[in-house]
Amino acid sequence: MDRGKNKVITKIIKVYGIVQGVGFRPLVYRAAKQYGIKGTVRNVGGYVEIVAQSEEASLSRFLSDLKENKRGGYEIIKMEAKELPFAEFKDFLIVKSESSAEILVIPPDLPVCPECMRELSDASDRRYQNPFISCMTCGPRYTIMEDLPYDRNRTSMEDFPMCDACREEYTSPESRRFHAQTISCNDCGPYLIYQDKEDGFHELLERGAYEKTVKVLSQGGIVAVKGIGGFHLVCSPFMEETVNRLRKLKGREKKPFAVMFPEISEIRKLCLVSEEEKALLESKARPIVLLSMKQDLMAPSTGNGSLYCGAFLPYTPLQHMLTAELGPLIMTSANFSGQPVIREDGPMLALASPYLSGVLYNKRRIVRSVDDSVAKIIEGKPQLIRRSRGYVPYPVFLSKEEEENRINTGIFAAGGDLKAAFCLCQKGSAVVSQYFGDLEEDAVMEEYQRSYEDLTRLLRMAPELAVCDLHPNYHSARFAKALGLPVLKVQHHHAHIASVMAEHNLKGPVIGVAFDGTGYGTDGNIWGGEFLICEGSGFIRAAHVSMFPILGGDGSMRDARKTASCCLLHAGLEAYVQDERISVIKAALEHNVNRVFTSSMGRLFDGAASVLNIGHENRYEGECAILFEKEAVLAERNNKKPADLCFGIKERDGILELDPRPVFKALCTMRNKVETGSLALGFHLALAQATASVCERMERKYLSNTVALSGGVFQNSLLAGHTVRLLKEKGFNVYLNRAVPPNDGGVSLGQAYLGNKYLKSDHMDLEGTGCHVCCSTGKNNSDKR
Repeated sequence: MDRGKNKVITKIIKVYGIVQGVGFRPLVYRAAKQYGIKGTVRNVGGYVEIVAQSEEASLSRFLSDLKENKRGGYEIIKMEAKELPFAEFKDFLIVKSESSAEILVIPPDLPVCPECMRELSDASDRRYQNPFISCMTCGPRYTIMEDLPYDRNRTSMEDFPMCDACREEYTSPESRRFHAQTISCNDCGPYLIYQDKEDGFHELLERGAYEKTVKVLSQGGIVAVKGIGGFHLVCSPFMEETVNRLRKLKGREKKPFAVMFPEISEIRKLCLVSEEEKALLESKARPIVLLSMKQDLMAPSTGNGSLYCGAFLPYTPLQHMLTAELGPLIMTSANFSGQPVIREDGPMLALASPYLSGVLYNKRRIVRSVDDSVAKIIEGKPQLIRRSRGYVPYPVFLSKEEEENRINTGIFAAGGDLKAAFCLCQKGSAVVSQYFGDLEEDAVMEEYQRSYEDLTRLLRMAPELAVCDLHPNYHSARFAKALGLPVLKVQHHHAHIASVMAEHNLKGPVIGVAFDGTGYGTDGNIWGGEFLICEGSGFIRAAHVSMFPILGGDGSMRDARKTASCCLLHAGLEAYVQDERISVIKAALEHNVNRVFTSSMGRLFDGAASVLNIGHENRYEGECAILFEKEAVLAERNNKKPADLCFGIKERDGILELDPRPVFKALCTMRNKVETGSLALGFHLALAQATASVCERMERKYLSNTVALSGGVFQNSLLAGHTVRLLKEKGFNVYLNRAVPPNDGGVSLGQAYLGNKYLKSDHMDLEGTGCHVCCSTGKNNSDKR
């Protein structure tokens, strides 16, 4: 065949990435017209298929323009092209979508774009003050999607027939709303409804509903406002009585509330905002970003003395309207007593509470609930703390090498029970679900199960292997086993480190430092202060915090005073115990009543906080550790000299142990002589130094200078920052979680990664009902259970 540059050729191109629901087909259409390309474009399952016919030079320029074009919200991950036999096309058309067995990427929800914002505030525009304004590059996606391909008839927008004007825009190639599936206006589509809880459940519609909401909020009321992924409870952050009523309504005693600000300039009045934090605030995901406060002008109960403000920017037109008129607003998820976020109108409207003034809602169905994401900047880069709206269900892509040798077996990774999130992995694409909460709650477990069924359906995936935590009583593990699939059990902290390896394509051996509260160990004890050597699907427990006894196992997490008593008694420091229950605690430890042994770093933070009288009870997860970090940060900011503390390091049976007893002895003997902040700062620095020292010894033994840090304790920015600094000074390459949280919200990615590695290894044993990978002695053991 003549391959001259003027020869007309036809190619079929598959485009993978965020290419559905973001105006990609109209963009392809316009680019094709520009370059004189003939053919078609359509959605096929989770990718876009282009059939393009032209001279080769024009076709190359066309494809190059698509790859390099930064307009719109699309993101191309890869293109696959092959030549087709010649078939004559007379024009370029957007054709009907088709389903496919292959779904790799589902579009996440997008914030309202600048063009729509201009129309929203333009009194001459027909969408002026329309709280649901959107176009082909913005608006809800994942939360309104019934199925793929992403077309209007497969979303909850199908319930709203287009008016003639909208239909004309929808079918016009020159319109910004050409094939915009969320298109609507003031004459069609959803509209606002306000149910007044204080006035006999009276309802107001449209503009009247909005104005009533503004009035109630300005007067100190609390309104449940329907968003993209569920309802928010909304009120002023400046009225103490109002915020206290919100705490009673939500059942949230102490944890700080997130605040939505109308724009960056308003955030800067209260918080320090770096360029990296500004970019994160304004990113497409619009997460809640944890920012350092420079002055707290809000009601005391809003932040409850926290050094950080969870600040975020509006991402829906309605939020823009409300904050533009009222200023900053608390926007906290409408969930109560650990229950899932309320997404359906009925339960919200039926809620009877003297603290709730009204409900502002609409009749656009939320297909799946998705909470707001939470992030921060650590070491100059974003790190997710809660991965949900704006990020889910965008996948984490395994390395190119993993993809080239990818396993086609679908993997379901169940995650953990706290901060639960599961992962579905196939063909090098790992989709981590939204955050659910604590699976101990029946309603949360039901939401988790529904979401598993929903996401496997959307991805058209039938998992053939389940991966779960080693803990025998985890609800997530029971769910995995109940699926009737072969089950691979993975140690909790191994999964934490594997999640970092998955994100950064780390080759083993990797020194993994996993610090958190709890995790079931291969020896049946509770781990949580671990130094692992990770390679392939196995690990060696090369070092850990010295085991110490506590009472109550996982239930000990709330009572920091009791944990402190256990730590001091173990260290021979009974004289310093400040707990009237000492005789009972001592007797329980001596007679092995509900006694467990742990290496938990989280419990050491709790114990240290209690010894220094910083906090004695975790009323929300990690409260004592957060207060402990606060004291240390304030001391560092005020240039206080850190107390000279030091963890012991010893070796037993070839395994290094980090001994906390010297630190607790110093805290007890110095607490009445040295400022609390200096002692807290000294604890953090001593732990960072000990971590670096242990890694240095492991480097010599295992010949690795790559360190991965993970686990909930590394959400402590002060500890993470000093640990990374010291490790880098010693020549280590250091990696943190970025795309998934370092807490248990990220373990499912690590589980999926290890499942993938295990399937490729020589240890495959999938005939039975369970597979178990554990390595505490340096060997990779596979036990059929």
